[in-house]
Amino acid sequence: MGEPRHLDAAVKGYSETVRGRDPSISEETIQSFGRNMFGATDFVFSVTRDFVKNCRTPLFLQPGTDKAHPAKTSEEIAALAPNLEVQKDWKAPAHLQESIRRVHAFLEKNTPAA
Repeated sequence: MGEPRHLDAAVKGYSETVRGRDPSISEETIQSFGRNMFGATDFVFSVTRDFVKNCRTPLFLQPGTDKAHPAKTSEEIAALAPNLEVQKDWKAPAHLQESIRRVHAFLEKNTPAA
């Protein structure tokens, strides 16, 4: 879980982005969602460790390296997920084409035929 100042900054930045796109969304709604997204857990926003451990769906992980996407959490996902592909080098323009190629290959390999 992030430190309080980091949480406040993350929610403020999120609020500015969302309200810039759609001013009709209330600040209360944004703050509630922001707290859930940026401060509700020491793992990830939407699932538990147990869910990741038991998830048989193929996952593609580009590990995080910043406060909002901690390396520790990515390492934990990599250790827990049974069907995971990891692309360690992905951040930076130099890795863009390789990232595109890897994501396309992952989707082609793991998308059921229609």
